[in-house]
Parts: sequence; C-alpha cells; structure tokens
Amino acid sequence: MRFALNVPYPSLAILALFPVVIVPFGVAQASQSSTTCGKAKLSLASPTYLVAGSVIVAVELPSGWVKEEGKSSPFFLLRAGDRSETATTLIYVNVQRLSSSFDQAVSNDTREFRKSDPSAQITDEPTPEILESGCPAKTQRFVYQQNHKTYVDEVTKIGINGLLLNVVLSSEVESEIERYQREYQFVLKHLALVAPAE
Repeated sequence: MRFALNVPYPSLAILALFPVVIVPFGVAQASQSSTTCGKAKLSLASPTYLVAGSVIVAVELPSGWVKEEGKSSPFFLLRAGDRSETATTLIYVNVQRLSSSFDQAVSNDTREFRKSDPSAQITDEPTPEILESGCPAKTQRFVYQQNHKTYVDEVTKIGINGLLLNVVLSSEVESEIERYQREYQFVLKHLALVAPAE
C-alpha cells in the first residue's frame, strides 16, 4: 500500500530518523487520561512499547490487529494476516521532535502537502478523544491522488514534551476510513508517552 509517508510530507518523512523497536514490558490494567500534557497515568491491559532513542511510547493494539514484524519507523498496525505492502487499510504511528510550536508544525505540514500535491483535499476533522487529553492535538483528513489511485489519510497529531506523535489511519478506500474509526480511536485512547517526561 502507498501512504502519505511516501509523499514529500515533512512531518512524516523526517520520522525515519527515529528507529522504532518493540520492548516487552509487564501487563497493566486499564487506561486513564490526565488533563496535564504528558502526565497520563499509563495503565494499559496489554501495551506494546515503541522505543526511539530516549523516547518511549506505549500503545495498546485493537483486537484483531497486530504490529507488523520486521518494520520500524513507522510502526505499522495491521489487521491480522495483512502486510503493509498489500493492505488496503492500516494504522501507523510515528514520533518526531518538534522544531517549532505545535500549531506551526501543523501549518507547515499542511502547506508542504498542498505544495507537493495542489489537487489534494485537506479538511480539518473533529479530534477524537486521546489518552494524553491535556496535550494539543489536531486531526486532518488528506485525500490525494498517486499513480491514478486515490488515497485517504486521517492524521491525528499530538504535541507532547517537545515531540510530535503522528497517528495515521491510511486507506486506498475512503469508506474504510469510516469502517475502521473504532480501531483508530482505540489506538488514540490507548497511546501515551512513557519517557522522556518533563
């Protein structure tokens, strides 16, 4: 599958600098949000940890979804049996350092994406509930053409402790963006920064 990471999209493309590794940790119980950015109390039933240098992000996978083995940066979540190269729909998570304010990073990404594909449709979407509820977040939908195919990415950006977490639901089929909203929202409600903490 072709997705926005392959488009000249600075916030996502820069993320290749941060390798992602899965590290097993103990089992936790539930999730709880915090109104202070970066202070969510991590209590997930079956977390997977992403390690990028000194950054550790915990995420719980939706039922029936797996992490694609042997892939990193970005971290791919797929329906069991799918592969990133052939899946029509997937979720991926990237971590990058913010080099500007959160709002400026979102604005820069939108401008650069429009410059790379002037025909792209970019719309602001309601931001789903996130575990890190005290952090700035923005959700946008990108609809664009590549190689005579239409692609749709729903991107939620979360600014946290000098980092930008990009959580992307990407599909070749627009109706699947709606179909997999529950799984996408599950990831957003079960994703938190573990380290570094301010």
